[in-house]
Amino acid sequence: MAAAAAAMVCGLSAPASAAVLTFEGQANTIYNAPIVRLDFEIGNVPGDEQHFHEIDSTQFGLASNGTGVLLNDRDSRIFLRAFDLSDFFLTSFDIAAAFGNSPGTSFSVTGFLNGVQTGQVNGSLGQFATFSGASLGTVDYVVFDGSGGGGGFELDNIAVNESIGAIPEPSTWAMMLLGFGAMGAMIRRRSAVTA
Repeated sequence: MAAAAAAMVCGLSAPASAAVLTFEGQANTIYNAPIVRLDFEIGNVPGDEQHFHEIDSTQFGLASNGTGVLLNDRDSRIFLRAFDLSDFFLTSFDIAAAFGNSPGTSFSVTGFLNGVQTGQVNGSLGQFATFSGASLGTVDYVVFDGSGGGGGFELDNIAVNESIGAIPEPSTWAMMLLGFGAMGAMIRRRSAVTA
């Protein structure tokens, strides 16, 4: 705790909790509503068709970087957000083409913070490849869109860093320091009176 406070005083980043979202061990589970994995919510973007799979890719001849993937087999988008709605960083993700999307089809990953777009990662779908999400910056909502070709895509190994606490604004620091100073003066005065 003291290290976190010292880091905040020195203007360093607040500590973060790292996680990698994987989708191993499911034969084929179809979801019509968001799911929660490691404190992150994943689902189809509202307004899109609500249908995606957690699936063992070896059973269906899909592109595979292991056994399990998150398969979005329709022309819809997938969102990712922290279940407690806190800010986070999308470090990296694996993505591949699936049903109806031939290799070379474009995809985009868009980050949002408080409803404002923070950045976008663009690329081409093919066999599984790892892409960096660093250019998105701090986000509270991410949208994966592989619908450039009207078909699906697979996701796996979504690496995230969830921020633990925000760095206070300078005015907040000033108020806190004034409060601590007032408390110190009260303690000193009380000590002088009792002595």
